Amino acid sequence: MTFTKEEIKTRLEKYGTVYFPNDIIDKPEDLLGLDKNKEMLEDFFKALKNYKKYAKKLRELRMTPSISVLLYGPPGTGKTSLTRALAKKYKIPMCVVEADRLVSPLLGDTLKNMRNVVELSGEIAKENGLFLLFFDELDAIASERSSVNEVGEIKRGVISFLQILDRIDYEGIPLAIFGATNHQSQLDSAVWRRFTFHAYFGFPDFIIRKEILIKYLERLEQTQIEVDNTIYTQLEDELKLLKKEYQSIKKKSITSVNRFEFEDIFADKNKGKTIGILTSTRGYTGADLQRGMRVSLLKGIQKGLLKYEDLLDSLKFVGGTRIHVKQQQLLSGNEEHKEIYYSKSNNKNTQDINKSNKKKPLEI
Repeated sequence: MTFTKEEIKTRLEKYGTVYFPNDIIDKPEDLLGLDKNKEMLEDFFKALKNYKKYAKKLRELRMTPSISVLLYGPPGTGKTSLTRALAKKYKIPMCVVEADRLVSPLLGDTLKNMRNVVELSGEIAKENGLFLLFFDELDAIASERSSVNEVGEIKRGVISFLQILDRIDYEGIPLAIFGATNHQSQLDSAVWRRFTFHAYFGFPDFIIRKEILIKYLERLEQTQIEVDNTIYTQLEDELKLLKKEYQSIKKKSITSVNRFEFEDIFADKNKGKTIGILTSTRGYTGADLQRGMRVSLLKGIQKGLLKYEDLLDSLKFVGGTRIHVKQQQLLSGNEEHKEIYYSKSNNKNTQDINKSNKKKPLEI
């Protein structure tokens, strides 16, 4: 039996949102600052696309790979968008499982929902060739079992999730399991280890933020809303200043300083000063920038012209994710605010979130 699109949607949408390749509007080229993750996930999707060709022989020889990826980092950094974009590119249908639809206050229902969504997705994958199951907010069902605040239901959920991953691997089902979390330190260490690949999504640095803003402004001009030329010149001047300061601090520093660390140093050095858009958006994700630009769009529509001050005010109005995350963690008494949020590829001093894990999975 081959599942039709309508049947897949009807049966899976109680757990989340189903995306077929033609439904997806995300494109890899539109997601800036994710080059390393794009490259590694592209390799993963290419292998996934060829998996069916070798699946039978791999099962016979008990050499089935674990096709699982854990994406972690602050919210709004492109974890779901990049996965959707690559699913579209490689024509792989997917379902984004939403935690609030999966987790139930009724005893046993969460485990039942987990088993149902995976078993159904596994059947779809076996019958139709490939399927991708994306668990958003994975920490909601796979948090640290040793936590003093955990209850039996969550502990059983973690064990059940691990068993599910084991069964998929053992049977060689062509079902890719993706997990995404904004709270990586809360994930059960066994769950962390069970994912074959890990990909960290951090905040964009000042160079990437400028690229995102310029791309938006160029699109805005196509709507016949005028963009004041001072925005372009000011952004360019700010970029030159930050690059110059960065090189100066690098030369003076005894240890190596990356662009993310530099931004914190520069901000401390210039406390209370608003130098411009690029410094004001430190700790903003791509999603934060998009929200700010949508606010500025209203000003542009109103006046027929977008000025530098309008864009700056709009971005300040929405605020950045980094400060919101820190405030929430401090209010909750969660020590997670100590962890480093920036890209591991650019920061060799990045802390290992799970130091207790003896077996470290491959990093991508």
